[in-house]
Amino acid sequence: MPHLMPVTDVDSEIINQFTCKFDKYGEGQEELLNDHTKIDYFLKEEALSHHLNQFVRTYLLVSDQEDKVIGFFSLYNEEIAISNGQKKRFTFKGVTIYKSMEVEVYPAIRLHQFAINKDFQGVNFIDNQKYSDYLMGTVFETVRQVAEKSGCMFIGLEATDNSVGFYEGYEFKTLKKKNGKILPYLIFKVADLLIEDLG
Repeated sequence: MPHLMPVTDVDSEIINQFTCKFDKYGEGQEELLNDHTKIDYFLKEEALSHHLNQFVRTYLLVSDQEDKVIGFFSLYNEEIAISNGQKKRFTFKGVTIYKSMEVEVYPAIRLHQFAINKDFQGVNFIDNQKYSDYLMGTVFETVRQVAEKSGCMFIGLEATDNSVGFYEGYEFKTLKKKNGKILPYLIFKVADLLIEDLG
């Protein structure tokens, strides 16, 4: 079974072998290539120093032999501003947002990076579960543990063009649509994780 390790415990040579970039990009996918290049750069050049300084925490899913990074995710704390208009749209979608004393800013965890090595994208490894699904389950469990001890209402993230459908499959909802080169911003209601845990 693959196992999760903090970026501090994984050899840099193994990390430098990672790439989430496709072998080929089609016409009109220049922005996607740029986004994937930034993800690779973050893991190889920024993740370790950010982790050591408590800025962004990064965890890697490593193969049994610890010779390959299958995927990784990075988390940090943030606040999410949600306007009254956005709350109404979420209510229409069946998502109720707790409101207290006219507060419009809510505690959240940012899923800053989430990526799968190109060699493992779309690959099943156990019970028809893909590595991406396994890693997302680990993200949810990590956030659930934090939310049990500290106020956290949402997971927030920016999604690349090819990943929006993946996150929507996990009930992430779009808070802000794509605007030019600014990626769409999606949120997930953390209370749903705690309800599942109680059930």
